[in-house]
Amino acid sequence: KPIATKVSGLFGGTRDKCFGCKNTVYPTERVTVNGTPYHKSCFKCTHGGCVISPSNYIAHEGRLYCKHHHGQLIKEKGNLSQLEGDREKAGTEVAAES
Repeated sequence: KPIATKVSGLFGGTRDKCFGCKNTVYPTERVTVNGTPYHKSCFKCTHGGCVISPSNYIAHEGRLYCKHHHGQLIKEKGNLSQLEGDREKAGTEVAAES
């Protein structure tokens, strides 16, 4: 029985949940960054939806960015925290105008 348990553990489900979509991540579709699992399709830039890789991303305040968009946003606003606040305000103003 111990051998059967080990083998079934290799091919069975996993308890890992994708940080992006919160669904189960299986070993064949997993990308792990700093111990956090993602589906390959969920591991993308927050700003532009660009495909990123574990060697080509920047994590800022719990969000993932490609290097291009992160640099672009920093140049435009000087601070991503400020950008996120501006985006939330803009959404509130648009809702108020409607």
